[in-house]
Amino acid sequence: MAIKAIRHLEKLRDATYFKQSGLPCVVREMQYAPSNTFIAMHDHEFSELVIVASGQLKHIHANETTLLKQGDFFVIHPGERHGYAEMAPRTVIFNLLYHASEPPFGPIAAGNLFPVLFPAGITPPPAKTLGRVPRHDLAHVIGLVREIRREEEAERPLRHAVCSTLLMAAMLELSRWAHASTPPGPENIQKELDFISLNLAHKITLKDICDVSERSVSTLHRAFRRIVGTSPMDYVISMRLAKARILLERGGLSMEEIASQTGFCSASHLSHALHAPKT
Repeated sequence: MAIKAIRHLEKLRDATYFKQSGLPCVVREMQYAPSNTFIAMHDHEFSELVIVASGQLKHIHANETTLLKQGDFFVIHPGERHGYAEMAPRTVIFNLLYHASEPPFGPIAAGNLFPVLFPAGITPPPAKTLGRVPRHDLAHVIGLVREIRREEEAERPLRHAVCSTLLMAAMLELSRWAHASTPPGPENIQKELDFISLNLAHKITLKDICDVSERSVSTLHRAFRRIVGTSPMDYVISMRLAKARILLERGGLSMEEIASQTGFCSASHLSHALHAPKT
């Protein structure tokens, strides 16, 4: 495809995308169009997680160009100017727009991607992808993204919480591939996160996590604070609440059943936790 010109766009504003929906994240889909022969350079007031669902295209960022293929994903944060070029036929990319500094994403979803999805003075390498999701797992990730879009378009109860939870689920899936080639190290807590995820319905104590981690309490706390931005037990609670909100939205289960599946001792305990003010 011949590029005619570079079109410099104004900053994409929060109000354009978030004001009407009132949601913590929104989804936009870009597709190949034969008439699109401009490089549309732009920046925005929000963070943007980009996933290539099919095809290929070039991403231009900080004077570097990267060829993106199916399954590639990356993040752009506020103030970073970038654009796309040479989009091949049948290319589809999804843009998930969110605010990394606002609830619930900080302590709950920072997870394994904290340096790039939830930056704390760390800038991602220019124009580089975070990883590539294999085709057999990509369908699941794209399914989560489409669910966010459906919630955005519907007027249903709890859609704010459901959108947040779906985005966190997509981010955690992507984190597997972002860190697939990262060797284990003293700051790696993947086995601890996996243990928590698999045992949400059961009692989890700090000692249990320490036993899995083979670390002291103080060392474990430092690792969790550095990587997920919260303490181990606060992380457990946040993941239990995230799962409970998904089960509530799906319907078909009583509060007692949801409490049992998410590790709360009773329906009233779960209800209190769901309605507790954010600190």
